[in-house]
Parts: sequence; structure tokens; C-alpha cells
Amino acid sequence: MSNLYLKDNRLADVIALIQILGLHGYRHRTEGGIVKDAAQPSPRSAKEWKDIANDHPEFFRVDDEAKFGVSLVSRHVLPKDKNEERELPEGFINLLIQTALTLHDRQLERARFWKMFLPPLIAALIGGCFILAGVYLKALLEACSP
Repeated sequence: MSNLYLKDNRLADVIALIQILGLHGYRHRTEGGIVKDAAQPSPRSAKEWKDIANDHPEFFRVDDEAKFGVSLVSRHVLPKDKNEERELPEGFINLLIQTALTLHDRQLERARFWKMFLPPLIAALIGGCFILAGVYLKALLEACSP
């Protein structure tokens, strides 16, 4: 699994796209529609908003052949109400944002995991160098003494 959430500004872009697609009345958006509704005109961690959506299929659905091809996956799995609409329940956007934060934190934790082994490894390497130097000096002194 790649660490897409660890790209600079990726988490902020994912949260922004969740809000745009979740809170706007239209369920499907174009790149231009996302740009018009976004607080920033383009994402900071990719070229286009559509790239963000493609990188995060856990939240977004992208249909390259459709005119309005970017949407939230959750809007497609919800049951339709009496007006044939799929409205997100209250608090659901917050749940999606919390999920993005959790995914980010897990990837960050996994990326930092190896760092706990660094101090003992460095200590072992330095200790090994001192032992080798000591053995070499002892052998050198024994060879020089009569």
C-alpha cells in the first residue's frame, strides 16, 4: 500500500474534496465544477482534483467517460428517499473526514515505525567499529613487539 496520505497537503485536499462533493446539491461534478466550489482553485498535492479522486477510491468514484464523472462513493450506495434522491445522513461528512484523518494517522505511524530501530542499529554499528578497531590495533601491536 502506498503512502498517498503522506504527500504534502494531501490530507487537506482529500478533506476539501469530501466537503465539496458531500455538501453540494449536485452529486456528480466536473473538474471545473469542483474548482468553482473549492476554497482554493486547484489542489496542492496533485495537478487536478480528479487526480485526488483517482488516488483515493476509498472515498471517490471517477468515471472518465461521464460528463460529470467525479462523485463520492457513499452517495451511490445510499438508499434513495421518496424524492428519488440519495441524501447523506447528518454527520456523515464528519464521519468521512474522521476516516480520512484515521487513514492519514495510520500511514504516518507505519512510516515512522522503522525509526524506533535506528538508535539501537547505530549503537551496534558504532560498537562493532570500535571492536574491529581494537582487534586491529591489538594485532598491529603484537606484530610490532619483539
